[in-house]
Amino acid sequence: MTAATEAMPMPAAPEPRAVSKWNPANAVTASRYLTLPPLFLAIQHHDRQWATLFIVICSLLDKLDGLAARVFDCRSTFGELFDAITDGICYGFALIVVAAYGWAPVLPVALVIGMGLANTALRAVYARRVGHAANYKSYAMERLVAYSAYLVGFATGGFEVTFYYWAYVPLMLVMLVVVLEESKITLPLATAKVCVTSAPQPGKIVREKRRTAAGDSRRAEERTVNKAEGLIGFIGLPMD
Repeated sequence: MTAATEAMPMPAAPEPRAVSKWNPANAVTASRYLTLPPLFLAIQHHDRQWATLFIVICSLLDKLDGLAARVFDCRSTFGELFDAITDGICYGFALIVVAAYGWAPVLPVALVIGMGLANTALRAVYARRVGHAANYKSYAMERLVAYSAYLVGFATGGFEVTFYYWAYVPLMLVMLVVVLEESKITLPLATAKVCVTSAPQPGKIVREKRRTAAGDSRRAEERTVNKAEGLIGFIGLPMD
């Protein structure tokens, strides 16, 4: 019975469900690009109210794509990476425009955009290695990137922006270092650990089979001795 059980092949792990790229969540993410032309026109015409409205709409759509992915069960690695790239393009474009029209300081905007591009590249590396683009550190990075929408709102609303923009630079730098460490140091170790624990171990299998065979042999001997003792006792012969 044991040998037959060991000979049975292990059931294969179910393959991940294929999710089409043409799904509601990605459609919501793509719709954010529609807010960029009117945002540019509003800033070009120095209309702060309309500019603020369009950056708010872009930010709300950023929240709705995750909700759509959960409601329609269409989460995917592509969707996660597409959302991260869209964050960088939309908020990066808005930061460039407000800086170009003198509504925000140029140097911190350049630093933030450079680190944002590096973060997007590291997210792509992470997704290629582990099969998904998000973990708890990348979620923190997403929250930080989303803060750039507030920076654009500060600029379009005419708030004091110099302090907020320069305060954002070290925060972005810290998270970039964290994501860099996650992508280049932790992941190879985690991958190696997974490979070691999931790899077949022939020596261990052989030892288990020998241990099982020895146990079966001992149990057979004990049953034989018990039968012999029972037979001797039934006949009435003395036992030493």
